Amino acid sequence: MRILAVETGGLADLLGLRPGDTLLALNGHAVADELDVRFWAAEGGRWLEVERNGQRFTVRCEDEPAGELGVQLEPMRLRTCGNACVFCFVDQNPRGMRPSLYVKDEDYRLSFLHGNYVTLSNAGWRDLLRIAELRLSPLYISVHATDSALRKKLLGLRRDDRLLEKIAFLAGAGITVHAQVVICPGWNDGPFLEQTVDTLLEFFPQVASVALVPVGLTRHRQGLVPLRPVDRQLACEIVAHYEQRAQELRNLLGSYFVYLADELYLAAGHEIPLASRYEDFPQVENGVGMLRLFLDQFQKDKRRLPHSLSAPTRVTVVTGTLAAPIVQQVCAEIARRVANIELKVLPVTNHFYGETVTVTGLLTGQDIWAALRKQGRGDLVLLPANCLNADGCFLDDWTPAQISARIGEPVEVVDHGRIAQMFAAGVLRERVS
Repeated sequence: MRILAVETGGLADLLGLRPGDTLLALNGHAVADELDVRFWAAEGGRWLEVERNGQRFTVRCEDEPAGELGVQLEPMRLRTCGNACVFCFVDQNPRGMRPSLYVKDEDYRLSFLHGNYVTLSNAGWRDLLRIAELRLSPLYISVHATDSALRKKLLGLRRDDRLLEKIAFLAGAGITVHAQVVICPGWNDGPFLEQTVDTLLEFFPQVASVALVPVGLTRHRQGLVPLRPVDRQLACEIVAHYEQRAQELRNLLGSYFVYLADELYLAAGHEIPLASRYEDFPQVENGVGMLRLFLDQFQKDKRRLPHSLSAPTRVTVVTGTLAAPIVQQVCAEIARRVANIELKVLPVTNHFYGETVTVTGLLTGQDIWAALRKQGRGDLVLLPANCLNADGCFLDDWTPAQISARIGEPVEVVDHGRIAQMFAAGVLRERVS
């Protein structure tokens, strides 16, 4: 691993390492990526093999305590996905988007580091041994079906990838697994879904949770396998059956084991369960329990709401159509508690991906602008933070500043769950003034 930067005063700096050096081995173990460096650095006594300008040398440091080396390493070369999943969202992106949105990652290291879901279809036994040796736990695995023939069809595999053998090995090695099933009606629902849950249950507690998530379909599916979305009737059936099943498992095992995406509850017209239903929220980044955290955060923050704003203020809160009723519920309570505030919830229809895509996180700048320009001018627009990437861009590369300039109103990017906190801190009032 090539060293890009050395932290001043850190261990690597004290050992005389420099940017441009290549770290070959640590404590006698060859290093292939950042995970090796992190793991073997935690052992303590250091023995570093380094290459500089074509010359190799050894640095020994026996007395330093275990910990980070204090270096920035070159980025890992990521593994990409060779599957042809019938429901792949990347394949449903239109042309002309930024290149990163067409990258399909399938790297178990990202699963450990960032919670990305992987199928493990490209993981061989050498990879599994490394996962066990480095204790890369937990991992997040896209299962979709445990019936091998069906899994091959869903993932576009040419041969059985022996997923259950891999899970058995990981479970035996003490690696915790969180599994997900993307529900494709007519494919892996009904008896196949029940079989998948039953099979994964055999590996409990190492397979600690299974998330059921409805398939996401855009209008850009030309030439792809025909699929239909999870409709209200199917959502009701899934919620009714697996809520009962989860309660039975809770009584039997002490864990609900099966968790449902927020989308399923909303599609079924079911109330979002209490926080206790999600236990320690093992799959919140998968949209499982996110709305419950949002509602509970508001309950904590609302006690700090001001009694009144200094002047009448009209605020528009942008959200997706799916979460709109929940956001409306919160905004209505703010309006009842705070004088001089008019809060309007604006559910934005997703024309970019199609109206079947209803989640807030997939809204684009152009759709938000189109919805905002149809309404009268207000004092402030609150944009949902989960629509933006790390560079502050929407999926279509629009920015909040562009929207503000086009509608002629100030905008503020905010986590909807912290709206009450914005009032309490005076941020919103200052922004409006």
